[in-house]
Amino acid sequence: MAVLQTSVWKVRPGKTQNFLENVATGRKILEKLGGQTRFINLMIGSNAPAFVVIVESKDWNAYGGLQSKLQTDSEWQAFLTRVAANERDPAADLVGTGLASDV
Repeated sequence: MAVLQTSVWKVRPGKTQNFLENVATGRKILEKLGGQTRFINLMIGSNAPAFVVIVESKDWNAYGGLQSKLQTDSEWQAFLTRVAANERDPAADLVGTGLASDV
């Protein structure tokens, strides 16, 4: 049963390139650690326009394993530190999160 973790981002004006670079960096790390990633452009809906980042794990055990790896992976921690250091002028604002599983 797949587990999907989602985050919905509204990109700030003039920051799309920076946001896409951050997503590409994060995607490489997440996939290295075992997450499957998807990146979609939300064109219609309550949060549109926005980008949705989806990280999929094959089941709850894999999800837990990925979360544990993220807590200790130095490359992921450095990425988060770099992105957070720019919090006064971020590339995008987090407007939604979710955790879902197949039924």
